Amino acid sequence: GGTGMNDKTLVRYYDADKNRFLNGELSGCDGDWHVEYRNDGPAETDLFLSPGWIDMHTHIFDGFGLFGTEADAVGWKTGTCLLVDAGTVGEYTIHGFTKYVAPAIETNIRLFLCISPIGVIFHHDYNAMQYLDADRCAACIAEYPGLISGVKVRMGSETIRHEGLEPLRLASLAARKANVPMMVHVGGNPPYLKDMEPYFEKGDILTHVFNGRGGDVWNPDGTPSDALQKLIDRGVWLDVGHGSSSFDFNVFERAIRHPLPRVLMGTDLHQSSVRKLVRSMPVLLSKLYGCGVSLEDILYGVTAGPAMALGLTDWCRLSTVRNATLFRIVDHTEAYEDCQGNTRTFHRAFLTEGVILNGKYRKAPAQL
Repeated sequence: GGTGMNDKTLVRYYDADKNRFLNGELSGCDGDWHVEYRNDGPAETDLFLSPGWIDMHTHIFDGFGLFGTEADAVGWKTGTCLLVDAGTVGEYTIHGFTKYVAPAIETNIRLFLCISPIGVIFHHDYNAMQYLDADRCAACIAEYPGLISGVKVRMGSETIRHEGLEPLRLASLAARKANVPMMVHVGGNPPYLKDMEPYFEKGDILTHVFNGRGGDVWNPDGTPSDALQKLIDRGVWLDVGHGSSSFDFNVFERAIRHPLPRVLMGTDLHQSSVRKLVRSMPVLLSKLYGCGVSLEDILYGVTAGPAMALGLTDWCRLSTVRNATLFRIVDHTEAYEDCQGNTRTFHRAFLTEGVILNGKYRKAPAQL
């Protein structure tokens, strides 16, 4: 096939239904790829294959505002087959995005529409509250059923000043009207999670959960705060959303010592985090793997979990492969930094070999 390999390539593949790795063979050609089960013994190759990685948190309104970055550079070229834009686009900018930006993107995309109609352009999305309208936001979502998957609202002291909980109330209202999930950014306090918790429903997403800015997501010992526990019990997804200011190794390491639901592994790649701290999905996964997250839970966080959160029922099916990521875990020593100035040195790193993107094999450019 187009992999430059033999007709059949041995792969160690991730079976999302079983949440485990099996030995198999990738065969076929562009438009017709298949993975066949061989056995569930020890690894027979160092080449991994998984359903196409999904990044739940990116900013791909390229060229717009402080955050927009180039989709394919953080997408298929580093192994991610589906990018979710986390609110960079709002109802006032969606037409420009679909007309001028989206046609230049090859990676699959979905959007969480910002409750602020200008989208996430700078740090204060809610300067002009009179423009936020839950009905208009919901109507806009209904116009783009295959593209818009949810509503995004940023609720940290870095974005909220005098507006209090109102942006959250409106985002929650818009999400319920449109029957889509809401993604909520948490950060510095106030606002406080205990006041925000009543607005969440099952299937919503809390992003930046391991940030070092606020003090009310986790207890000092790393157990979930009462408010977070309520959200977990309700079936709210937790997303990493690393970015430039939203991941603290200490917070993360304390939290994962306790039983937790499996988390989504969004990068929050944007104009600044793509240059340092996150750089790419493989770098984020290398950091989480280095912290001791199991390979199964990492793959869940970029495949089965996000697919479920987005309502994509057949994304993880490998009998016929539409989107898949091929990668290795290689020897590589690097000191990685979080957003609080802490560093950790790890010795193994994820390296993307290539992707099958919408049925076509593409070799990834060099990384690391």
